Amino acid sequence: MGHDSIVSMTPSDAESFVIAILRSRGPLTTMEIELLAAAQEKKCPDQTVIFLTKMRRKGLIRGEVSHERRGWLWSLPE
Repeated sequence: MGHDSIVSMTPSDAESFVIAILRSRGPLTTMEIELLAAAQEKKCPDQTVIFLTKMRRKGLIRGEVSHERRGWLWSLPE
């Protein structure tokens, strides 16, 4: 599995992917989301944190800075 085999998801596929993993695993950091995507040879269309921020602005997910987890912690809206 080389770095070249990682496929950039479409925005709608990436949104569905992020929502599905947050639904199944609970709150995750940006790095955890990147690693889960890479394990499936996928990546977000933009830098992951930029894409997640766009999703947050649309109201699809929540994002907050976590000092414990040392970065952004993403979750589904309640």
